[in-house]
Order: sequence, then C-alpha cells, then structure tokens
Amino acid sequence: MKKVIMFVFFFVLTFQTWAIADAANPKSVNAVNVNGKFIATDVSPIIKDGRVLVPIRTLASLGVTYQWDSKSQSALITKGKDQIKLTANKKEAFKNNQAVQVDVPVQMTQGRILVPIRFVSENFGYKANYEKIRSILFIQDGNYKVDQESLQAEDLQAARQAAISLPVQFSFNSLSSLEKPGANKEYTYVFPRGDSSRYMYFNNDWSAGNTIVEIKDGVAKAVWQFTSGNGLDDIVSSAGQRPSYNYVEWVTDILMFNDENGNIKAVYKDDKGQQKELNAKAKSYIDVIQSIPNETRKQ
Repeated sequence: MKKVIMFVFFFVLTFQTWAIADAANPKSVNAVNVNGKFIATDVSPIIKDGRVLVPIRTLASLGVTYQWDSKSQSALITKGKDQIKLTANKKEAFKNNQAVQVDVPVQMTQGRILVPIRFVSENFGYKANYEKIRSILFIQDGNYKVDQESLQAEDLQAARQAAISLPVQFSFNSLSSLEKPGANKEYTYVFPRGDSSRYMYFNNDWSAGNTIVEIKDGVAKAVWQFTSGNGLDDIVSSAGQRPSYNYVEWVTDILMFNDENGNIKAVYKDDKGQQKELNAKAKSYIDVIQSIPNETRKQ
C-alpha cells in the first residue's frame, strides 16, 4: 500500500499545474461527443450563464446546415423543413418565423460563432447533456444506439475508448466538490489490468476527488465518489456505495492521463511487474486511452 501511495504522490507532483480561470469569464468545456464519438472543434465550447454554447461548425456533425450573415450578425440553422434564426447578443430568436426566447444569445469567441446547444438541440429533436464531472457535452439524435460490440471488443484500447464515450449516470447525489464548472485540461483514467468494464476518474489531483464508474448493458454508472487524504484508502468524504473490490491497486495497473498541454502518458506494469511508460501527443480527447503492449482481456 505504501508503494501505491508514493507512486500516486509522485504522479501528482509531476503533473500538478492548474490555472484557475477568472470567474467573470465564460468557462470552456473539455470535449464534445456526438452519437458516441468525440469530435474535434477549432474553438472549445463554453459555459455562459449556466448554458453551454458550441461552435456553429459543430452542428454539421448533427446533420444540419447553417448560414452566417455577418452584416446582421445572425445565424440561420436548417434541418429539413425547420429553421432557426439566432442573432448575436439578442435573446429573441425565430423558429419557422415565429418569435421565441433563448436563455443565452449567440456569442463571438476568437472569431468563431457559438450557439446555445440546448436550444438548438431541443428544437431539432436532439438530446444534449452536459456531464459536469468530466466537463463533456454529449449530443445524441433519435437514431443513436450504444455500440455494444466496441464495449466488449477484445481490443482493450477500443473497448476502453468506447467506455469513456458513454455519459456517466448517477443514482446518488454527486459530491458537489467534484462538479466544478468548466474544463480541467488535466484528467486521469485508471483501469484494472485486462478490464474495460470499470474505471476510476479524477481531475488533476486524486486527493481532490475520484469517481468509480462501472459499465453494464451499455450504460456507464457512477457507483462511488470519494475524496481522500494521505492515500486513496484514507477516505475524507464519499457518496454512493463503496465497491468491494480493491480499486487502489488499479493505480499501479494502468494509469492514463492528459496534461493541460495535451501531452498524454500511460503508466503501467508489464508482464514482469516492471513499471513502463508510453508518451504521446493528444489530437482528440479519446487519445488519452492508449494501447498497452501485451495486455489481454481477462475472462
């Protein structure tokens, strides 16, 4: 146990760089997942007045088209026979020429147009869900189905990527300290060796809070959350039901993390019990999940 604690402590010292955003500024979102796939955006979505706004180009992945009128500063978004018109800095919008109200207007950020995703999705029949724990925006259309084959794939990298692509659901009240608004670009996934059906997630610092997630029947459920003191078994606060298995050992099995500069690293034990590392540069959120050499799925 002492070795586990020292390993985690070393990891925290190595990757503990965290810039706190000015509370007066809109906060960014870590990632966007559309129908089970993480998509790249040239500008990060933001959270403003409690609402998530996404780059208008993101809408193309939802099968809608858009036009931007720079003169009137308005966006015309079309899906089939339905149209929505949104204007920058105005809370009045139009759906099929009928005036409606939006909670937050179109924003301009870094020369990009951002639109309120909940308003757009609800009017076009999509489901939008912002997961606070990992700061991920999930968008799904009516035809979306979970890819069960990928979740159960022999390729553990593919199976784990499918696992983290599921929105995490809660049957208990999440620890409020873990629901920090906005993105934390440093995050970690910890998996037991040979397994993709369970993982532990934390932002930046394991002592600030951890979430244990189990995947079953295509659903990702948080089973337990906890904050800790001197080690992962020194529990300070918790929510949910503590699992019977030894989650602490996972930390020395397979630990994958992404720092604020998009550098990813996997730390794991090889077949001989020796600690090894893999390093790469992330192009997408999903890249944090690396392929571990010679790892096979446990039956």
